[in-house]
Amino acid sequence: MRIVSSDKVYFDPIQLLEESWPTPLLKLSIGQDVWAKLEFFNPFSRSIKDRTALFLFREALKEDAKQITEATSGNIGVALSSLSAIYGRKFVAFIPTQAPRAFKIAMKVLGTEVIEAGKSTNDLLPLVKNYAKTSGSYHLNQFNNPLNVKAHMETTAKELDEQLRSVNKFPERIIATMGTGGHIAGISRYFKEKYGDEVEIVGVQPAENERIPGIKRQNGDTLISSVKVDRVIDVTSKEAVDGVVKVARSSGILVGLSSGATIAAYQRLSDEKTTVLIFPDDGFKYLDEIERLLNGA
Repeated sequence: MRIVSSDKVYFDPIQLLEESWPTPLLKLSIGQDVWAKLEFFNPFSRSIKDRTALFLFREALKEDAKQITEATSGNIGVALSSLSAIYGRKFVAFIPTQAPRAFKIAMKVLGTEVIEAGKSTNDLLPLVKNYAKTSGSYHLNQFNNPLNVKAHMETTAKELDEQLRSVNKFPERIIATMGTGGHIAGISRYFKEKYGDEVEIVGVQPAENERIPGIKRQNGDTLISSVKVDRVIDVTSKEAVDGVVKVARSSGILVGLSSGATIAAYQRLSDEKTTVLIFPDDGFKYLDEIERLLNGA
C-alpha cells in the first residue's frame, strides 16, 4: 500500500521520487507567456532522467536482474546508480571520457563501476552490448527502449497538461532538447494524440561540430523517429550558455546547458504563443564547462 504524505514526510526513497511529481512549472519573465518545467526537482540525478531510470529499472527488477549495464552521458547514470544502491543491484556504467567529472564521481560514490571510453555515447553502445553478452548483465538500452517514451507520456507530459489547465492555459508550443529522444518523444506523442497539431513540438539539438552536454545531433535512428517533431533548431554552445545566463539573471535559477539551449531556441521564435520549455537539469554539474564558455575558450 502506497502511503501518501501531505507534509513532505517520506518513508522510502522511491516514495520521495514519485511524490516529487509533478515537478514545478514556473512562469518566466523572458517573454510574453513562457513557462519552464523544472526537472531538476527530481531527487536522485537532479534531472528528468530519474523518470526514465525508474521505468527502466522496474523492468530489470521484473526480470530479476542482479547486474545491469548502460551507456550514459551522465544523468541517467546517476539516477540508475541511486536505484541500484536502493535495490542492492550491481551497476556497470559506460561513460564518455569527456563527460563532466561530477557525474563520474557521483556514480562512484553511489557504488557504481564506472568505465570511461569513447568520445560519445554512440562510441559506447557496441561496447555495452558486447559487455552485456559476455557478463550476463541486463542491458537497459535507453536509446531504443520504448519504456523511455512511456515514462514521459505517463508522467512528464500528463503533468504538464494538468498543470497548464489548472491555470487556464493551453500549450501552443513545447520546446525540448533531443538526446536519447525519450522525453521529447513522450511529450510529442501525448500532446499530438490528444490535441493534434494545435500543439507545436520544437526539438533542439547542437549545431554541427558543436558539443552541448546531455544532447546530441539526431541521425534518424533514435526514439524520436517514431513521433512528430514539427521543427528542429540547431543551437551553438555559446548560445546555450547565453541562455543559462539569461535565466540566471532574470529568475535567479542556475540551469544546465541543455536548458540554456531551449532558451536560445525560444529566442529564435519569440512571440506571444503560450510556450513551455523543458529544463532537463540544473547547472551545478556543468560549472567548469560554463566557466570555459563564458571565458570564450
